[in-house]
Amino acid sequence: MLIHMNLKVQGQGIFLLLVAVSLLLSLPFQDALATTAFSRQTGEPCAACHMQSYGPWLTQYGQKFKLDGYVAGNANKLPDVINPFALEVVGSVTNTQKDVPPGQYYDNSPGGHSFVNNNAVNDWTALYYTGRVTDKIGAYLQLNLSPQVGRSLSLAMADIRVADHAKIMGNDITYGLTVNNSPTMSDFWMTSYAWMYPYTQSSVTVTPAAKPWLQALMANANTAGATAYTMINNQLYLEAGGYTSQSQNMAQGLGVWNNAQCTDPQCGLIDGGAPYWRVFLQHNTGPHWMMIGTYGLAAKVTPFYQNGAGTDSFVEYNVDANYSYMMDENNMLMAMAKYTRDNMKLNASQALGYANNSSNHLDSVMMMGMWTYQKTYNLTVGWNYMSGSADAVLYNGAGGFDITSGINGVNPITGSANGSPNTNSFLFEADYIPFGKGTSQLDPYLNLRLSVQYWAYTQFNGASTNYDGSGRNAAANNTLYFVGNIMF
Repeated sequence: MLIHMNLKVQGQGIFLLLVAVSLLLSLPFQDALATTAFSRQTGEPCAACHMQSYGPWLTQYGQKFKLDGYVAGNANKLPDVINPFALEVVGSVTNTQKDVPPGQYYDNSPGGHSFVNNNAVNDWTALYYTGRVTDKIGAYLQLNLSPQVGRSLSLAMADIRVADHAKIMGNDITYGLTVNNSPTMSDFWMTSYAWMYPYTQSSVTVTPAAKPWLQALMANANTAGATAYTMINNQLYLEAGGYTSQSQNMAQGLGVWNNAQCTDPQCGLIDGGAPYWRVFLQHNTGPHWMMIGTYGLAAKVTPFYQNGAGTDSFVEYNVDANYSYMMDENNMLMAMAKYTRDNMKLNASQALGYANNSSNHLDSVMMMGMWTYQKTYNLTVGWNYMSGSADAVLYNGAGGFDITSGINGVNPITGSANGSPNTNSFLFEADYIPFGKGTSQLDPYLNLRLSVQYWAYTQFNGASTNYDGSGRNAAANNTLYFVGNIMF
C-alpha cells in the first residue's frame, strides 16, 4: 500500500546490492556535487537543479528531484548501462602563512610526505553512480580515491531512496525512506554538514582542535542509518531516523576501521543507536526563497574506539536558515546562517585520560553571504566562530600527537596552550563555473569549477598570539587555497 515498486528481478538485485554496500561501507566524508549523470538523465542543464550551475545549492526543481528519489527524467544521453556513472577529479595547491614541519599533514613513506608549505595534492578522484534504479528507487553513490592525504579508497557518500506521493485532505505529500551513511546526507540545504558551503576545503592546512561533533562524527564513526521523511505542500519538512556504527570485526573485514586516523577530540564509535531529527519550514514568494529549521543527533560514544571505561554522551542541536533572492536574470544573492550547540558528557574520556572535564559544551556560529552573476561567477564572504569550555587535555592536540603514551603535553601547531577551543575566522572565496548552463556543446558531459579561497584567523585554539605555547600565532594558519574540480 505504501509504494508500488513493481521491481524486475534485475532491478531488485541492483537495489539490494546498493543497499548492502551503503550499509556496510561508511568512510571519511568528502563534499559532493552535481553529477553530469543527473543532467544526462533529466535532459536539463546543471543550472536547472543548482543555483550556481555546479551544486550543491539546490533550486526548487533540484529539491524536488532529490525528494522524489533521483528518478525523474528519461533523456539518457548515453547507453543506460553507462549513463548513471560520472568521474570527478579534484586537485589543489595550499599555502599557509607560516610553514609547518614536513609530514605534518600526511606521511606515506616510502610514497612521499607533505611539504613545509605550498602543497599540491589530488584531494580526491571520485567515481559516481547516481540516478534512477527503478521507477521509485534512486541512488547517489560516491566512491573516492584519496591518493595522498589518507591514501584510502572509500565510499564517501551513499544515499539510496524510495519515494512516492499522496494527497491527504487536500494536502500534497511527498514521502520516502533513505538508507545512507551519514547524518545530514539526506538534507539539501547548505547549512547541513554533508552539503555545507564552502564545498571544498584544504586537507593540507592547520585546522582548529575543536569542531562541531556531527562534523567530526562523519569522518570517524563508520556510520550507517536510515530515516523516513515527508514534505507537506512543499513547505513543511519532517524527517526522523537513527544511525549506528559498524562492529569492529565488520569494519576491519571491510578495511574501514578508522582508529588509526582517529585524531579528533570527539572521535569515537556510536554505542547502540543514535536518533536523528530534521525539521524545517520553507517559503517561496516571487524572487525570494527562504527556510528556517533545526536538526540534531544524540548518541552514546565509545571514545577513541577504546572499550572498558563506558561511554561519553553527545547531544548536538542546530538551528539554521537559508535565503536566496533572484535580483534579475543575471544576479542572485544568497545567505545562510547556522548556530550549533554541543553538550558533551565525557566520563569515559576523562577516565581514559582524554579529557580533563567530565562535561563540556561547544557553541558554533556560521554566517555566509554570496553574490552570483550569470550562474558563472561567485563571490563569498563568511564568518565562523567557536567558543566553549576550556579543557586542558581535550584540546591540547594529544589526539594526533601521542595518544598511547599518556603524555598530555601541548602539541605545537595543533594544540591549545590554555585549553580553550575558541576560534574566530573569516572566509573569502571566488568561483568560476564556465559550463552547466546548457549553452555549451560540452553539456551535459563535463562541468568545471575553479576556485580561490582565503581563510583569515583572528583567534585560534583560544588565543590570537602564541596559542600553542610554542610561539605560533593565529594568523600563521591563514590559508590561501586554489582548487580545480572537474566532472565528466
